[in-house]
Amino acid sequence: MFSVSGIKKACFAGLMLLATHNLCASEPLYYNLGTTGSSVPYENAVDDARPGIFVEILPLIMDRAGIETSKVMLSTQRAMRAFQNGGLDFDFFSPSWLSEDEKNHDFVFTDPILTITEYFITRPAMAPQYASIDHIHGNIVGTISGYVYFDDDKFDRLDFLSEKTLILGLGKGRVDIAIMEEAAARYWSAKHGIPITFGPVHTTGEMALRLHKKHADKVPQINAIIAELHQSGEFDRIIQKYADLSGVR
Repeated sequence: MFSVSGIKKACFAGLMLLATHNLCASEPLYYNLGTTGSSVPYENAVDDARPGIFVEILPLIMDRAGIETSKVMLSTQRAMRAFQNGGLDFDFFSPSWLSEDEKNHDFVFTDPILTITEYFITRPAMAPQYASIDHIHGNIVGTISGYVYFDDDKFDRLDFLSEKTLILGLGKGRVDIAIMEEAAARYWSAKHGIPITFGPVHTTGEMALRLHKKHADKVPQINAIIAELHQSGEFDRIIQKYADLSGVR
């Protein structure tokens, strides 16, 4: 036999469960973007009219997908650790940066958003010495702290805090060869008047959103918006604003 007090307790428990579910359902996805100040033109501004490609693209995708997000401020290295341990829910990432073994980890990728190319770069006088991958492997290579390089077992990493400090280190001779995305390399080279030469391609790949597998159910929804933005030309319009940096496609 049911009592009134028992029914009230059951109703209250049900309401609490529903409230908890709604709270969890509305919890934002956390991400880190642009905290080094050097990830130009992707995470940081080129000028007042160009706040950064990812800065412009991200709200287009997530707002239309109806997904709430929240930005946190972490260094690149701390952000990578936070993503691995679940403190961050998604980031911009290219599968081309991962080895085959790493691609099977606990995350999923959306459809591609844009194409980016990383190069081995050096000072013009050093270019003949590093004309091929075979001449680079086994040497010290300038890299960014916290960044993933699928082949870093083939060279000795010398980590710098950001793209800016890596270009400055290259200019001062702290390192003779480095890996950097094309548009970022062109920007910081011009900014500091440091001539560089583009050597062999390190990676060419599609930039996408990388999400933890616990958010895999959101990928079809995000992919639908990505397809719309490609078809409408909105991605292209944003990317063309940064075309003078050449590496953006």
